[in-house]
Amino acid sequence: MNVTEVSFVAAAAAVANGKALPAIGQTPARYAGHTFETGADAPDRPGVFVLTTELSGRAHPIYVGESESVIVAVSAVLAANPILKRLTAGVFWQACPFALDRRHLVEELIEEYQPHFNAAAEAEKSDRSSERDDWVRDPIELIARF
Repeated sequence: MNVTEVSFVAAAAAVANGKALPAIGQTPARYAGHTFETGADAPDRPGVFVLTTELSGRAHPIYVGESESVIVAVSAVLAANPILKRLTAGVFWQACPFALDRRHLVEELIEEYQPHFNAAAEAEKSDRSSERDDWVRDPIELIARF
């Protein structure tokens, strides 16, 4: 399945589960019960951002992130991934000064919407961690080594 097919499947699943997605450009927009803004420029403040693609006029999340500067992070993510840049139709953000709150919100949004590009990043991280033979995931295993 390519990125577009994955996004269409995810959008259909969101509608089936009663998760209404906001329209492209709608402000304020709601994702997982949280209010997000949109506009020409994201702020140079700490916050959470949602990159979306347009599917049937709705803003479907394809990447969720957080940073000390939303505009810097959005620019860096789009510059690093040309496919993501091409698919992005809208950027939604929420100012959030506290790192822990941002991390929890990102985790909640990823769990709720399962954005394609976040799933790819998680798969890459797990592939890297599995290459480390000395890494112990289970405390019982660690105790057994000694």
